[in-house]
Amino acid sequence: MSSELASESVPPEVSDFIFDLHDACRRSQRIDEMKELYSGSFVRLSTKYFSSTPWPSASQISSECGNDSLFLSFYSELVLRHTFTSLRPSLADKISSWSTYVTLFESVLSSDPTSQEGSFMILPEWAFEVCHEFVYQFQGFCQYRHSQASKGDPTDPQSALLKSNPEVWDLPTVMRLLTGVIDLSNLRSDPTGKSSPSQMHHVLGYFAAVSLSRLECLLGDFSGSLDAVSFVNLADKSSLHANLFAAQLSLSYHLGVSYMGLGRTRDAARTLGSMCHAIGRGFKTGYLMKGTKGQEQFGKLENKMVALVTVLVGMGGQTVKVDENLMKAVQERFGDKLGKIEQGEEGFEELYTFGCPKFVSPGKPLFSASEKGHNKSGDFYKKQVKLAVARAERVRKLGKTRSTLKLYSKVEVGKVGTLVGSGCGGLPDILSLKVTGLQVESTRRAPFTSAAAGGNPTTNQDKDTSQVMGQGEVGFLIVGDEVNVGGGKKKARTDVYFVKNI
Repeated sequence: MSSELASESVPPEVSDFIFDLHDACRRSQRIDEMKELYSGSFVRLSTKYFSSTPWPSASQISSECGNDSLFLSFYSELVLRHTFTSLRPSLADKISSWSTYVTLFESVLSSDPTSQEGSFMILPEWAFEVCHEFVYQFQGFCQYRHSQASKGDPTDPQSALLKSNPEVWDLPTVMRLLTGVIDLSNLRSDPTGKSSPSQMHHVLGYFAAVSLSRLECLLGDFSGSLDAVSFVNLADKSSLHANLFAAQLSLSYHLGVSYMGLGRTRDAARTLGSMCHAIGRGFKTGYLMKGTKGQEQFGKLENKMVALVTVLVGMGGQTVKVDENLMKAVQERFGDKLGKIEQGEEGFEELYTFGCPKFVSPGKPLFSASEKGHNKSGDFYKKQVKLAVARAERVRKLGKTRSTLKLYSKVEVGKVGTLVGSGCGGLPDILSLKVTGLQVESTRRAPFTSAAAGGNPTTNQDKDTSQVMGQGEVGFLIVGDEVNVGGGKKKARTDVYFVKNI
């Protein structure tokens, strides 16, 4: 992979492609032309000339773009992705990729759209894949670093190379680069992107936020994951992420996991359920069967999301609202495990392990003999799973308390404890049910679906907000040693009636 092609050996067809791509970024700036070059010509040329070798380096093709440093940074990242996707990158390549991304983001942060070179334009798809791959490589490198350290052999060449490069894929730098691009885009103060320095800054800033949300989720900071996209209108089907299916899928999946981590089961079920519905509609209409990039991963991720919805149903029972089609998928794929959960048996851990992302620890190992057999990143992943399962079990057990209260209009606290069999007098369970019922929930009711997959675009720009809301299934008041039970507020579901009687 270190072989170099002489400048004159670059095929003319490849030289023409690079010239045209640079022209599309700097001068013509036509979306249709750039899309054909990025999604069509690059793939075709990669198959024809570079199926087993890397693309020419930036220095070899610099004459085709007038030595444009910003373009060369984007080109280097583009061909790097080809190397990691089609070839077998070595550890040296993984370390080298770090400098490629740092150079690219630093070039963006220091770029001046008013310079003589002029403005720079890239496809939204290109911007998403840059940011998405950046976080993906960070995740993979952290996992590999801890896996290598767990061998406990400081003399191993791979361990020695990792230990001598502690600054590579360093979390503070990764966060600084992503937040720097977001801040430069001015999207937090102006989500429309009209005040962004250029189109490039707008789309990169937008998808840097989407990728930062994913990163925070992988690190177990679920509040940070939601905060990263606080300015993004998740219900706006004309937004950048809604018109790029892979971006919408990544965003909804990691937000769904984050909602689960924060105990917001309704928001989690709605977010994951809407995305499952969008994928199903995409396959049904053929949208996702027309050579969509990454389509082979859509089905796998949809199955993970159905597993997570199964966890939510097992936790909340009737308090988690799932539509009929999704519930059918839950029963068909994971009905046996859901049945075990409903009978009080184990099942959450297997489902959540299957459905959750690979949480990662950003800590740097010492690469010493004392670390043998201890994979800290793997331990962190297991700890996140354990916390999620414990939370799910705790909420599920409260379902018995809820069902017991619904049988009475007035009942003694001690009797509730006896009927539930909690062994703690009933009061702790009753209070836990009250607290669990008061969830923070998004006030936006619009579905989270894709315009690209068949949704109807809207220009609604209202920001997402949340407030504490009761689950409404059962209400009660503790007076002395008694619990006065009243029915929760029930809304008339006239929409269901009309749909079923059309």
